[in-house]
Amino acid sequence: MNEIIPDRVKKIAQTLSEVSHLNETDMFILLTLLADSKITNAELAKILKFKDGNSAAYHTRTMQQNGIIDRYTIVPNWKRVGLATEFIILAEAENEEQLLEIEKKHVIMADEYASEQGDIVVTPMISGCVVLKDVYKCYGDKNMAVITGRATSDQDAAVYAKNYLVTRYPDIKISMLISKYKTISDFFINKNAVEKLKEFFHTEGNLK
Repeated sequence: MNEIIPDRVKKIAQTLSEVSHLNETDMFILLTLLADSKITNAELAKILKFKDGNSAAYHTRTMQQNGIIDRYTIVPNWKRVGLATEFIILAEAENEEQLLEIEKKHVIMADEYASEQGDIVVTPMISGCVVLKDVYKCYGDKNMAVITGRATSDQDAAVYAKNYLVTRYPDIKISMLISKYKTISDFFINKNAVEKLKEFFHTEGNLK
């Protein structure tokens, strides 16, 4: 869980509110909920110096109605679950037309999977499995799709990328990346990772 320091969150909320569609109060509430979605309206009201929790609830409810807060969720510790490997796969096509054909095939396969298996894509491997998190197309200098997910091991992720995907999409070039640590995770600085890296680099973090 990310530690909430109200004064710091308020400064960030003020900065973001100047360039977003939210006012400073709504942005503060959004950032606070992003850090800890279990915080109560009464606790929010105390931080914001509202009269009671109803005022905080009003702001939260309004953001829900406007589609700004889409849903509440949890953040599992995937390593403890048994899906220790986080991976990123870059699937590169030679041209836009080829990528569109690959994307078309993927959409058909995803639709069939959703109707027959369910909404979460789990691919069994010999020693475990791979679970997909995101699949999306990127625009820019290259024609590329990006696939992110979790696997039971580095080997399972590699087999999925180099064997499973290549077999189904033979015309794409696959590059696989294994994520080992994040200094910034879901918008927040990962203080544990930063502290460990400071020890590794023998630095106090002062740039001069």
